[in-house]
Amino acid sequence: MNAAPSHRHVRAPLAAQRRIASAARLLLLSTALVAAPALQGIGTTSSALAQSLEQRDPNAQLLLKADELIYDNDNEIVTARGNVQMDYDGYNVVADRVSYNQQTRRVKAFGNVEILEPDGNRIFADEIDLTDDFGEGFVNALRVETPDNTRFAAESAERFAGQKTVFNHGVYTACEPCKERPDKAPIWQIKAEKVILDGVEKTVTYRNARFELFGAPIAFLPYFQHADPSIKRKSGFLIPRVGYSSDRGAYYEQSYFLVTGPSHDLTATGTYYNQQGFLGQAEWRHQLENGFYNIRIAGISQENKGRFEFAPDNSERERGLIASNGRFDINPNWAFGWNLLAQSDSNFARTYDISGLSDQNVTNQIYLTGLAKRSYFNLSAKQYLVQNETIVGTGNAFSFESQQPTVLPVLDYNTVRDDEFLGGEFKLDVNVAAIKRNQLDATIKASGDNRVNGINGETLRASVDLSWQKSIETSFGFVVTPIASVRGDFMEATGQASSASLATNSSFDRGDASRFLPTAGIEVRYPLLVTTETSSHVFEPIAQVFLRPELGYTGARPNEDAQSLVFDANNLFNRDKFSGYDRIEDGSRANIGLRYSGIFDNGVTLNGLVGQSFVIGDHNPFAREDDLTNTGEESGLESDTSDYVAALSLGGSSGWSLGVQGRFDEDSIDLRRGEVEASYGNAWGSAFASYAFIAAQPDYAFPDDRSQIAAGTTINFTENWSASAQVTYDLQDHALISDTLLLSYIDECLTFSIAFTEAHSTLDDSDPDRTVSFKISLRTLGDFQQTVSDNTLDRLANE
Repeated sequence: MNAAPSHRHVRAPLAAQRRIASAARLLLLSTALVAAPALQGIGTTSSALAQSLEQRDPNAQLLLKADELIYDNDNEIVTARGNVQMDYDGYNVVADRVSYNQQTRRVKAFGNVEILEPDGNRIFADEIDLTDDFGEGFVNALRVETPDNTRFAAESAERFAGQKTVFNHGVYTACEPCKERPDKAPIWQIKAEKVILDGVEKTVTYRNARFELFGAPIAFLPYFQHADPSIKRKSGFLIPRVGYSSDRGAYYEQSYFLVTGPSHDLTATGTYYNQQGFLGQAEWRHQLENGFYNIRIAGISQENKGRFEFAPDNSERERGLIASNGRFDINPNWAFGWNLLAQSDSNFARTYDISGLSDQNVTNQIYLTGLAKRSYFNLSAKQYLVQNETIVGTGNAFSFESQQPTVLPVLDYNTVRDDEFLGGEFKLDVNVAAIKRNQLDATIKASGDNRVNGINGETLRASVDLSWQKSIETSFGFVVTPIASVRGDFMEATGQASSASLATNSSFDRGDASRFLPTAGIEVRYPLLVTTETSSHVFEPIAQVFLRPELGYTGARPNEDAQSLVFDANNLFNRDKFSGYDRIEDGSRANIGLRYSGIFDNGVTLNGLVGQSFVIGDHNPFAREDDLTNTGEESGLESDTSDYVAALSLGGSSGWSLGVQGRFDEDSIDLRRGEVEASYGNAWGSAFASYAFIAAQPDYAFPDDRSQIAAGTTINFTENWSASAQVTYDLQDHALISDTLLLSYIDECLTFSIAFTEAHSTLDDSDPDRTVSFKISLRTLGDFQQTVSDNTLDRLANE
């Protein structure tokens, strides 16, 4: 112990100095004992009690500084008085006076007590009085500030029997005080007459608590209890939920959380709807050393199914589901898992808003994945589900649900390696897909040019693609990249006769087939650098040639994964422009273009690309008139000379950007597909606008041009308040598609927003769907949000 007097100093004997050091340590630890539970109880980042009492450095020494160090032999009281400063094991304390009474075994600190803990917590008090075993005592005028800007204060704190701490008239907030008016109430705070921390039951109890917003009380709870945050899991009732649904009625939901072991638990939930009855749910969770899994069940016996408008909601009385998901790590590179849902009908989880299962599109899957530095493996089985079908009924031959495939299995393997013999880069892609569909997925047109999107039957395809390329810089400035690849496929289809009868191609192939496609190609680039005093520019002509044999007719084969063909500047130089494996780009082709990039001293950047693609020979894989899915038609690639594609982007350091891309007819230069996007942002707000156009595609059942615009803006009124608006408009039909208004408030401890959204149907002239959403987030406490639709409001108004 080191003692350094600053004024008058009465030196105590060595034994007394040891007692003073012991008293100082007791003071530090006792204050941590009182303050740490307070911090835990309000959910801050304070250390746990056990950590507070644990010495950080076994060799730590106490540094003590005071005007006087006094030892009263008669009363056995050790006192440090006057500008007391102590530093011990990362703790720092200042006070007017500190004393330790060996007879009563009480530690006391008086006057302007301030303690800085190792984790950054600052504790203030007028007076601290505790027994040296920390069993009983009190603290007057306690105030705590944490590194993450949370604050807790209490008029006093008392400790009883070493197990219970009571804070009297406690106040908690995560908001910073107003700099101009520190006495002004924070944006939000929680006040309680008493906050009781029970060390035996591990609970925090609030009595006569109220929540205040901008100084006004808006919620009152005479009694509220939750688990001590130092306890991660504790059995008990969870916060209930109440609300209203137009079809289900008013509801009350209550959950009970049951800890069944150190690594597993059960949550049981009951929800009563005054129109449909009781919905029961249960979820079992189990965490293991290398992964986790859960199992969920839910069910209801609907009391008023006729309240629903559509099937299956209005046709089934007994409804339910079972679901499970899990993931386990085999080692650092391999993992397997599953996401599974089975329900009594196709819409139960969405109708009753079962958490995590209510999306319109749900994918059941079991998977095995492997990931290395430059390799990826995935083997999975999938089933696609569609919920909330209201256009056509479930079970109909052309319903969305019935047309969804089951994939058993799909395998993807990709690896990239450096070629040790020839140099360059070696790639291997493997894909295997086995698909089964019970109902035909087809687009029927009056012209008879039907599209079979998916056959009703079974298909199998296995594909292997091996490629190599190497970039070589020549002495003349050219960058030459030779490319070689080989692709092999095996295919099998057992489609039903109904698929063949709908196909335009009369030779619909339902047997086995194989494809083998070698490719030899070369790419030549010639980048030219041009510099001026204020800018630099790179002009780069690019030419590609791919030589491949013609595979003959493959359009009669099913096409599950290569229907979304969009030809633009992004895939101009792709070796295969199809989007999946079921279609393959065969025959020889050349791609040419010019790429440009520029940088200017004023911060403006400019990038552009323009190009075109050409068929070499007399075979065009994108011009198959009898393709089952019409893939390639009206894509810009269906003629021997493709449409022109171009893209241009500009950006500035002041926050603005502009992007334009388009596809233009090869002969007339008419726009076939185009997009324009512009945006700007600064401290006062932001704005964007976009335009999209697609020319008529009668072969895809779009006989008219399509175009729309979208625009939006955000205005920051103040540092905290902002408003946003966004609208999307159909230029062809002269109709709104959607519009949104948003008002929000954001500061360091509170986020509030209210939004109005209007969505218009693109299928008919029905009234738009309108929703109002409300969300409030309180830092360290949590979020609350609610959405109300106009259907709900209309039903309430009519009841």
